[in-house]
Order: sequence, then structure tokens, then C-alpha cells
Amino acid sequence: MAYIKQSIKGKSVAHITVDATTAVLAGLQAILEGEVMTYDLKASGGSVSVYPASLNKKKMSCGDRATKVSCSFTIPHAKSTARISQIEAVVIGAFDASYDVNTKADYANLLYDRN
Repeated sequence: MAYIKQSIKGKSVAHITVDATTAVLAGLQAILEGEVMTYDLKASGGSVSVYPASLNKKKMSCGDRATKVSCSFTIPHAKSTARISQIEAVVIGAFDASYDVNTKADYANLLYDRN
């Protein structure tokens, strides 16, 4: 088993898990566009933990007030004990304020909270 990661212009576009020989992997690398990296799959599977009674999805926005850029992101499931102030502490100063600039976010807002 092998894991193939394909990147085009620095953006990850595909992740593929295949059961193939070394020759087939080399052939795939030759026809795939962009940078292609292959890894040996050492293990997979495992046991699934118990799902919570409800998923705690949060949609947030963050940005930089000075440059007036922003972006949004989703946390698919946050711990039920996680507070917005804790999420803000992680985001502010660490996340990029927009998808195409390297300015760090100076604010974070909760857009949507689904418990």
C-alpha cells in the first residue's frame, strides 16, 4: 500500500491511497501534474472512539482591521468545554488574516455555532 500526495503550485490537490507495485507507482508519478510524493503506508485503521451526542461545529472569521482583509474557516467539532475566548487566543496572531496575504489576524469572530 502506498499514499500519494499531489501538489500544484504549492497547493495540495490530491491525496490517494493505492495498492500498487513500485512500477505502477512510478508510472503514476510520470503522468500526474505538479509535484508528486509517494509514501509507504505503514498502518491504517484503528478503532473509532465513541461519537458525542451532538457535533459542536463552529464557523469563524478572522482578519486584520488595518488592511481590511479577512477569511472564514470552520472547526468541524470543538470540545464541548471549549470557549470562544480560547479559540480566539489560538487564532489571533497565529492565523493568516486572508488566504493570499501573510498578515496575521488581529481579530476573530464567531459566525455560526451549532451544538
